[in-house]
Amino acid sequence: MTTQPQNPYGHPPVSMSGSPYGPAGNGPTAYVTYPPGQLPAGQGYTGQPAGPPLVNIGARLGARLLDLVIWYVAYFLTAIPLMIWIDSGGGATAQTLLLTWLLASFILYFPFTIWRYGSTLGKRICNVRVVRSQSAQPVGFWRAAGRETFVFVAAVIPVLGLLNPLWCCWDKPLQQCLHDKVVDTMVLTRRQ
Repeated sequence: MTTQPQNPYGHPPVSMSGSPYGPAGNGPTAYVTYPPGQLPAGQGYTGQPAGPPLVNIGARLGARLLDLVIWYVAYFLTAIPLMIWIDSGGGATAQTLLLTWLLASFILYFPFTIWRYGSTLGKRICNVRVVRSQSAQPVGFWRAAGRETFVFVAAVIPVLGLLNPLWCCWDKPLQQCLHDKVVDTMVLTRRQ
């Protein structure tokens, strides 16, 4: 018994005979891998993205804003004891702990949750998930960390801070922001 090869994009089986994507002849029905998020025109296909649709720009913006608010509130509330310690003369030790907690909370909220669950709390509320653009598979920790680090660094560079989130407005076909392009990710609608 033969099995069909797994197709990461969820495309329907396509006959390989006479196809520019496979050998000529009366080959078996197989799954063909097309460029990420794009099916070829013809053969009854419309060229629309396959599988879960790409997320609209409003949902992406809403998810990022929610994430920043959630992270900041959680960080601030948990850092209150350290801030009180600094105010009462805690010195360099308290300041180091506060900075360490800032970094740790950022890593736990953004890269860790994207790696582990495919989305942060804000992204889950807005029905958004982050995947690798070449395979539509979950993002690894270091790729998620690179993605969020780029967002942070771009935010402090004047022109790049504006171009990064706006890039998805004109990028085709995957509507990637610059931080998606740097680490090869895309943003899809999260499966319910």
